[in-house]
Amino acid sequence: MYLSKFFNLIALKSKDPEVTNHTHGVFVEIKGKGILIIGKSGIGKSEVVLDLISRGHKLIADDSVSFYKNDKNKIIGKAPSLLKNLMEVRGLGILDIKKLFGRKSVALEQKLFLVIELKKFRKKLDCSRLEMTVNTFRLIDINIPKIEIPMTQTRHISLLIETAVKNYILLKNGPSTISHLSQKLNLQLSLDH
Repeated sequence: MYLSKFFNLIALKSKDPEVTNHTHGVFVEIKGKGILIIGKSGIGKSEVVLDLISRGHKLIADDSVSFYKNDKNKIIGKAPSLLKNLMEVRGLGILDIKKLFGRKSVALEQKLFLVIELKKFRKKLDCSRLEMTVNTFRLIDINIPKIEIPMTQTRHISLLIETAVKNYILLKNGPSTISHLSQKLNLQLSLDH
């Protein structure tokens, strides 16, 4: 959050005409796809992204992500120029990810593919156990698919984010796992009778 407060001081001096929206979150590249991770301040977005980077994924922007719509009506995200390669982690300060993890740990920009919202776990949180629920997140004037992941100290959130991204890619390419299971169950029931 500190970086975005700092960025707000200099945003008026920005000479980047294509930027149309600044969003609070962390933008990463997972499996070649642009993933925006959002959630309340202090929920642990930066720590999760550090783990994703250590697993081979790339940081695009931390805290304040600049988005614009390209001529193909796709939303592209990147870091504000002064914050490129930088990440704030409570207790560690502001880190230069490229210097710490190497040039393959960062990317300049990426098309926004999916939004992951980290939420504090509550027993009454409406969360399906059979299939992934995909909602929408409106940015600029486009609806982007959004998946909510409840957080607890015992959950391995970076692994869950990786899995959610892979699973969403599979969903876009065909029927869901639950559909396959339902078909198998129906076939089994019809054979049993």
